[in-house]
Amino acid sequence: MNSNHSMTPNELNAIISRLAEHLLTQGIDDRFRELAREESQQVFVAQLDQLRTMFHDPPPQSDAYDVQQHGLGGWLSACQFAIFELIYNLGADALPFIREIAWGEYDWTQGNAIELLLRFAAEGIRTEEILAEIKTNFPQIRYEAQLYCMQPLLPELEQNAQLKSIFDQLRNKIEEFQEAYAELTEEAEDGDSLN
Repeated sequence: MNSNHSMTPNELNAIISRLAEHLLTQGIDDRFRELAREESQQVFVAQLDQLRTMFHDPPPQSDAYDVQQHGLGGWLSACQFAIFELIYNLGADALPFIREIAWGEYDWTQGNAIELLLRFAAEGIRTEEILAEIKTNFPQIRYEAQLYCMQPLLPELEQNAQLKSIFDQLRNKIEEFQEAYAELTEEAEDGDSLN
């Protein structure tokens, strides 16, 4: 956010496309997170509504997208994930927007928003407040969103003590959180992941 230049839709599309292409070809790795952090320097909280419209109206499909390899909704999903990573890098200022999606009407993006809340809590950003929200709201959200919010974070639990602590607290306090966690970890152990 080091510029006063408001990005055009084409510039924002280009950023999201670059990040989504990386996801499709390299997966969620440190480089993806680094690229999103760099690209987010050009994005402003004032553009959140513009980003929201892109959840279901993504940039044109990239040549990196292959329906056979990535599935029918693979491009849309990668773009949504890229958008949420940009939003995450806006920091605590984006929390009202994230909460609106996390606890609002069900949408495929609900799980992405809850994932960001879990990450913020693990980083010490409004941890108690976020944990209280999750304890209140998590049992009421759709099972698909429960699974979707934690699946991308599971590989990080071994090396991220703060995130593991958040998961452990929630697993001990929320039956639905524990059930979703158990299903995902059992599937991973069986070699049958959701992606």
